[in-house]
Amino acid sequence: MNDSLYLVIDQGGQSSRALVFDAQGTTTLLLRRAVATRFIAGNRVEQVPTDVVNSIRELLEDVADRLGPDLQRLQSAALVTQRSSLVCWHRQTGEPLSPVVSWQDTRAAAYLADIKLDPATIADLTGLRPNAHYGASKLRWCMEHIPAVSEAMDTDQLLCGPLASYLLSAITREHSVAVDPGNAQRTLLWNIHCGDWDETLLSQFAISRRVLPPVCFTQSDFGDLSLGGKAVPMALMNGDQNAAFFAIGPLQSDRLYINAGTGAFIAMPWPADDPAPAGLLKTLVYQSARQRLFVAEGTVNGAASALDSISAGLGVEDYPRFLGEWCQTERDVPLFLNGIGGLGAPWWQSDFQSRFIGEGTAAGKLVAVLESVVFMLMVNLTRLREDRDPVVEIVVGGGLSMIDGFCQRLADLSGLIVLRSGETESTARGAAFLLAGQPGDWPSAFEQFKPQPDGAIKQRYTDWLKAMADATARSV
Repeated sequence: MNDSLYLVIDQGGQSSRALVFDAQGTTTLLLRRAVATRFIAGNRVEQVPTDVVNSIRELLEDVADRLGPDLQRLQSAALVTQRSSLVCWHRQTGEPLSPVVSWQDTRAAAYLADIKLDPATIADLTGLRPNAHYGASKLRWCMEHIPAVSEAMDTDQLLCGPLASYLLSAITREHSVAVDPGNAQRTLLWNIHCGDWDETLLSQFAISRRVLPPVCFTQSDFGDLSLGGKAVPMALMNGDQNAAFFAIGPLQSDRLYINAGTGAFIAMPWPADDPAPAGLLKTLVYQSARQRLFVAEGTVNGAASALDSISAGLGVEDYPRFLGEWCQTERDVPLFLNGIGGLGAPWWQSDFQSRFIGEGTAAGKLVAVLESVVFMLMVNLTRLREDRDPVVEIVVGGGLSMIDGFCQRLADLSGLIVLRSGETESTARGAAFLLAGQPGDWPSAFEQFKPQPDGAIKQRYTDWLKAMADATARSV
């Protein structure tokens, strides 16, 4: 029997988590440390770098204490983070020179207007759309607005990169400097074809290759963690959503994958040589010496974050306790055009103004916000299914998937069976699957939601599509 254990460090917007999995995919330990995210006027969203690092260091100490003798069974570790968050730090001292500029932050959108490349060229080079959520414009902003960053750049002491790179440097014994393809891609500076930083894009954003970390495979030798005197190899780095798609095992071509947390993401395995459908992204979710796995991906920027924002505005406390019930009982549900965090795929409008259409109670409005996430996922789902082999089911994970009404609405509108995993920590479990060598017997248990003939939700979706087409001045 394989008695190996695997450690996953999962850093998110609200907390850092350390999870230990056995070789059968069972969570044997889950520890959390809260980490604040600051929302500042002017579309700024930040974390304090030292707070994030300290939370992880505390977790590592706790993991060593809690495992005790089982620490010797720990084979390797993974680091997964929010993909588009960015940090600048000092090459020699390791001191952070900027805040963690969150993936939700769009302060630097104006820089995108100066880029001479058209969106089609950028999509071909990077698999992405020009968008202020990605790292390039944020990095340009830091260089021009933070004196410590510009001073370090002038003295050749500047390092910049995705949050994962900064954390790797801070917590490994070797202070390793590296980045994986999944996080590198979300900078909008990484070439999806050659697998390295793109000279054309670096020139467009006036960023030197010298300040960026070298790009390694998703599974590489990233240095060692020190846990209780034991050196644990840091063997995997990836973006959180990329890892989440592997939570139940290998990707299957007849499945769609949804992970719905702060934002919501829908993906489908995609051929390496094919472009993504119009308005969607092509994402490299895993790369080793033998594998290069892509998905076509749609993004909903405001999922749980939209519910948090609207509930605060309505003065509704502790809405997660009641939202599932409201999905069943509320009959007067308005429409919500959801631009929280900027309107994502396939519209890509960063300045879209959210609004309700119709009246309703506070409970009805929060149901409408949840439905807006389902509706936007459906728009992306429709594009993913066009001209592809039949899709038979949707696999859902993340916090919002725990709401029955969310899953049932997806099933009713798509006409597909929705499978909900009992594992809420999809990102960490997916990383553990990859760390464990992608075993063929990775167990998964599902709760099934079958499509039902719900005319009311279908009519609201039809009405919402028309309202969105009017509001965005384009057809979806």
